[in-house]
Amino acid sequence: MLSLAIYLTSFLSLALWFLFKEQKSVRSVFGKVFLASFVGYTAMAFLLPSTSSYGLIMDYAFLFGGGFFLNTFSNNKIVFAILTFVMASGYYYGVKGIDPFSSSNDNTATPNTTTVSSVAPKNLDPQSELLIEVANGHQMTELQTVVDKYNLDFELAFNVQSGEITELDDYYALNIPDGQLNNYDAIVADLQASGLVDHIEANEQIQLDPSEAAEAIEPMRRSYGVNDPQLSKVWGFEAMQVGKFYEFVQKNKVKAKRKAKIAIIDTGVDAEHEDLKVNFVSTSPTYNEDPHGHGTHCAGIAAAVSNNAIGIASFSPNNEFVEVTSIQVFGKYGNTSQRRIINGMLEAADVGSDVLSMSLGGPSNDRTQRAYKEAVNYANKKGAIVVVAAGNENMDAAQRAPASVDGVITVSAIDVALQKAKFSNTINSLKMGITAPGVQVYSTMPDGSYEYMNGTSMATPYVAGLVGVMKAIKPNLTTKDAYNILNQTGIKTKGGAKTGRLINPTAAVQQLLK
Repeated sequence: MLSLAIYLTSFLSLALWFLFKEQKSVRSVFGKVFLASFVGYTAMAFLLPSTSSYGLIMDYAFLFGGGFFLNTFSNNKIVFAILTFVMASGYYYGVKGIDPFSSSNDNTATPNTTTVSSVAPKNLDPQSELLIEVANGHQMTELQTVVDKYNLDFELAFNVQSGEITELDDYYALNIPDGQLNNYDAIVADLQASGLVDHIEANEQIQLDPSEAAEAIEPMRRSYGVNDPQLSKVWGFEAMQVGKFYEFVQKNKVKAKRKAKIAIIDTGVDAEHEDLKVNFVSTSPTYNEDPHGHGTHCAGIAAAVSNNAIGIASFSPNNEFVEVTSIQVFGKYGNTSQRRIINGMLEAADVGSDVLSMSLGGPSNDRTQRAYKEAVNYANKKGAIVVVAAGNENMDAAQRAPASVDGVITVSAIDVALQKAKFSNTINSLKMGITAPGVQVYSTMPDGSYEYMNGTSMATPYVAGLVGVMKAIKPNLTTKDAYNILNQTGIKTKGGAKTGRLINPTAAVQQLLK
């Protein structure tokens, strides 16, 4: 982050200016560096529209107050060096916490940096605008002065079953009354200045990506060795050579060590659908209906019952490899929040899911996704792999959350010609990106129906379904190992690095069994 680098240059050059005050030539050099960096930092405050006046005042106070404080120890170079290092590190990792120059166009992740604007961002959850992590050994009640000052409400943010493996049990959701939203900057600044808060981030609202109904394709007359009558409409099976995969599994008598559970974190799933119910296990009765349809469509792609003479099929050639469950995080109209998604991730992990299939997300104003990252770590520690949609804005997926969160496998979409789908975000700037069919994808819908749909939402459960089969064969498979196999064995597409490789189930399982 440029502003942070310039600020720390100012601080360190000022400290060294004091340290070498008896050596005029050296002092002159550091004086010029300080002047240049300080002017540059100040200029950014006036040029960037998202500057926080509170954060800027705090920065100036730390800069000059810290500099003059260090000056009192300039005669003892060892003490001076230790204090300078501690102060600079403390600023970087905790004291700052707020970047007054944060911008939605800058998506470089920086530890403990919270996006702050001159007014509260418009896309925050009106019931809990902020997620704050209280420092270890402290309680939210110690912040009562700030709470009372702005008439805030708070509650524990997340439902954590295993608090010993995560910091998420230290997070609180903070509700800012409508009349106090103009004090958003001041609230964040006061919380940070308390010294009782390790991290603050915005609790953004998220809308379900539009996954429009797509035109039907010309049915393909090809046998895949199973009797599901509508597989001729699933063009992706031809591209991914699924017939060859079924043949490989049968010929080599590949067996599952146990069923892998795939959690569809979405709008719910129609648990009674004819092509899902045999593979479906319920987490909660409230999740077993789907008023929207998106979650049911994803569930069919990941785990439709194969070879049952009904509808379509999935990578699981029989009922031995995967089962599917639903974690409902979206409302009827496709609305949710970061907090609700994270709670869904935690719940999925706590019920023993092996794969979290997340066809969701959105452009994020907040460059720090610490809570998401904690949720991914929690799921990993519970044995789950997290698979996330790249998004449908035709931009870099690094600008979306949770697609950009470290530790997830992010999925782009290709079309029938194996080119990047026009809407698909690109994944070449991410560490673990892969692709799957996401155009004219035929799958299950509520009330026993089937439809074609478009979206990276559709590509994601293809990857989740294959990872589920892999976890069934090798239960201790890690995210990194799964991605490496998918990437190394994947099929090159016309999308190149922008989409990543197309998953290849036969080659992937062959590699897994070596």
